Amino acid sequence: MRPKVESIAARLAVAARSEVRREEVPAGVRLEVDLPREQLSETARKTVLAAIADADAYGHERTGEGDYLWALVINKAEQSPDGR
Repeated sequence: MRPKVESIAARLAVAARSEVRREEVPAGVRLEVDLPREQLSETARKTVLAAIADADAYGHERTGEGDYLWALVINKAEQSPDGR
């Protein structure tokens, strides 16, 4: 799971030009990154889409402070009784 998390986090950080926040949650690891106020370039947008496509779940949130994207990587070993 760690290489997958690291890969997604690195791509999101580069594309959004922002630090990625990580949180260990019961299901796995949740990543969050603030999106820039200006529109992403086409290259950055494609990078973001490729990164979140590798996540098990993802979403976009809008708050009064701005927009952020989240991605969840599920720890499948903990989700399966036989460790698969």
